[in-house]
Amino acid sequence: MNNEVTLRQATPADIKSLARLWVATFPDKFGPILGDQAERVICDWLRLSKRHLQTTTVAEVNGVVTGYIILDTPSAPHPDNGRWLWQALQLHNGIFGALQSFILMVLININRRPDKNESYIEMLGVAPAWRGEGLAAQLLNHAETVARREGAVQLTLNVVNDNTVAINLYKKMGFEITLTQQSRALKWITGHSGYYEMTKKINH
Repeated sequence: MNNEVTLRQATPADIKSLARLWVATFPDKFGPILGDQAERVICDWLRLSKRHLQTTTVAEVNGVVTGYIILDTPSAPHPDNGRWLWQALQLHNGIFGALQSFILMVLININRRPDKNESYIEMLGVAPAWRGEGLAAQLLNHAETVARREGAVQLTLNVVNDNTVAINLYKKMGFEITLTQQSRALKWITGHSGYYEMTKKINH
């Protein structure tokens, strides 16, 4: 890649770009659940939940946000247990539509709080037009640097079990499959039969 890549903390000015990227990089998750309202709901979710911006690093190329990584560490703000998602859904879907979407999101949510000596990658995405340019590897290296600084001994992520491109990248970056999980809810909502938990040991 000849373009200069800048990795930086996400800010409120990135919310619209991040919402577009979330939908573009996880269409099988946000599309079936949020439909045409996806970007608007995510914008309000990010606006209401400051934690997402606090734990997000964006990759910027020539002034354009082209990728992101959300990293949960032991020192990161605690999750809000869906409070801000629920409020964002109500803004656009009404009480019954919000309830349906919220339940579906909960059913496929595989995020978790990291252990004391662990950092957890909640989400990683690169704009389709910029895939294959090394942005994901740069974001993963950044996550490892942060995890090491936090004193973590391992970096963990989840990936659906049929995303071969991502799985191969993670293996190349030193991650190993440590858990295989099947999920009927995930299959029903997104079409994916399950996911892998992958872990990389961090050397200090």
